Amino acid sequence: MELNSEITVGEMRKQAIIDTFFETLKNCRKIDPFASLEKIIEKAASTAAPRFFVSFENARRFVSMLVRKKSLPLVNKNKVELYKELFRRYKKYRQEDYTNKVINYTLLEKIIEEPAPSFYLDTETFRCLLYKALRERNHELAFCKI
Repeated sequence: MELNSEITVGEMRKQAIIDTFFETLKNCRKIDPFASLEKIIEKAASTAAPRFFVSFENARRFVSMLVRKKSLPLVNKNKVELYKELFRRYKKYRQEDYTNKVINYTLLEKIIEEPAPSFYLDTETFRCLLYKALRERNHELAFCKI
């Protein structure tokens, strides 16, 4: 049996959330040593993300719907904003490339790796994911010490 060594989008997002939190904590504590944890989490949740945390398959599926002028079957406003931003960038790349008139969704592979304007998470979801990731990390560290 071969182990899958690829990192999933969820694992990348989890690590990015932890990294963003600690970077924000460090920066906030330089300015205000008594900044509340709530304020730090709110600031971290509103910062830019290193990439779009979405699979290529989902990006292709929902951008394709937007290309065909269909509405997205999504309720979460953050997810809708994420796919609309991907669509906006996709259209921009397509307009810049006049030589290739065929619809080519492989552009999305490049786009989802670009820095994103946000994590597309509300503060409460960001907090929950952060705490869960920190608990898992602490559990793994404790397990390694045994």
